[in-house]
Amino acid sequence: MSMKINAGKQILANELLTNKKNILPIVLINYEDFISLSFNENPVEYKKRKLVLEKRIHIIEKGNKNSPYFLFSKALLYFQWSIIQIKYGDYWDAAWDFRKAYQLFKENNKKHPNFTPNHIYLGVQESVMSTIPNGYKWASSIFGLKGNMAHGMLLLKNYNNSNETLFKEESKLYYIYLKNYLENDITGANLLISTYQMDIINNQLFVFMASNLALNNKKAQLAESILLKRNKSTEYMPFPMLDYELGDAKMKKLDLSAIQYFQKFIQQNKGNFYTKDALYSIALCYYLKDDLKMANEYLAKVKTIGKTETDADKQALKRASKGVFPNKLLLKTRLLNDGGYNTEALKIATSILPNTLKSEAEQLESIYRIGRIYDDLGQQEKALFYYHLTIEKGSHSSEYFAARACLQAGYIYEKKGLLAKAKEYYNRELSLGDHDFKNSLDQRAKSSLNRIK
Repeated sequence: MSMKINAGKQILANELLTNKKNILPIVLINYEDFISLSFNENPVEYKKRKLVLEKRIHIIEKGNKNSPYFLFSKALLYFQWSIIQIKYGDYWDAAWDFRKAYQLFKENNKKHPNFTPNHIYLGVQESVMSTIPNGYKWASSIFGLKGNMAHGMLLLKNYNNSNETLFKEESKLYYIYLKNYLENDITGANLLISTYQMDIINNQLFVFMASNLALNNKKAQLAESILLKRNKSTEYMPFPMLDYELGDAKMKKLDLSAIQYFQKFIQQNKGNFYTKDALYSIALCYYLKDDLKMANEYLAKVKTIGKTETDADKQALKRASKGVFPNKLLLKTRLLNDGGYNTEALKIATSILPNTLKSEAEQLESIYRIGRIYDDLGQQEKALFYYHLTIEKGSHSSEYFAARACLQAGYIYEKKGLLAKAKEYYNRELSLGDHDFKNSLDQRAKSSLNRIK
């Protein structure tokens, strides 16, 4: 879990040599596939390793069927491979394995109700299933998947507060992520990192989690600090995403040395995830440096290198395909606001002259961005004014601004205790047609409705 993969493999190899009847090393060695394939996307390795799942299941079948670890082990492997398969676009296999895992965890929980590690994964699955976005509804209807977010989160919370130690690291990891994204409790998620005493120096997975949450919650300075302070020993598995995150953190304070970190990520990353986004980020950095030759060179690369499995890569390709760079002041506003540098962002945003915004999308973003800055500065009434204006002008746009404005307005009304009004805006987000980031924004709206209910 700390990403010292080779050391972990050696311990398991020694155990298999000295105790050939022990099946648990076969289960635990699956973590290498789970972690390396999930975080260091490598399509070649994925195709090669995918064959091991059924072989490992076959070995587990030889184990003691009366043990609580029997069904649990099979379920854990199916659960991990369902996540891996989603990353590589094998949605059908992922849905089947997700369902198998859920059924096995439930069966094991009935047979062994005192074996509480079942609750970790039932908690995760129930929470996630309750917020499946419309784009994946086919899977939930075909496979009969239905969840309860409140119950799922309670299972995780109770396990983390218990004296149990098995699989506790990942239980905490899942709970913190779900608390942040499904419950929208950003403060609570950050507090848990310190409450649980997560090692964000020597555990690379926790470093990623903490910096990733910081970046997504507009705390670029905190993310940069976490990434720079991490243990950089060669004992750890190579993890290019940490360079990508460091580049992102620096770019969001307009530190254009970000280029070298994005380039390092591209050179070391063997997969296609976030490649287009990193290339587009480099293009924007050169554009901000007024080096149009290099900016256009990287803009061209976005169109030919990498794939569009992630929302970020889809957005990068969409923007690069236009062949033009955004308004420079609007770009600086967005980057600073996304990094949490809101005072600086507001100064720039309010200095932008409307006649300098060439497209409808830029005009819409300008309105939305001022709303987000006021929101982040705690000036809710001003934020709501700009959110309502964004929704009014952008409800039929393929840009995501109106959808995100609905979501943000819903959050404000929910915090004010105006739940009917919050529900109205969450439902309004779901009613909007196709737009960028639709699945992820729909999932947030659904989890918000579940939270209110």
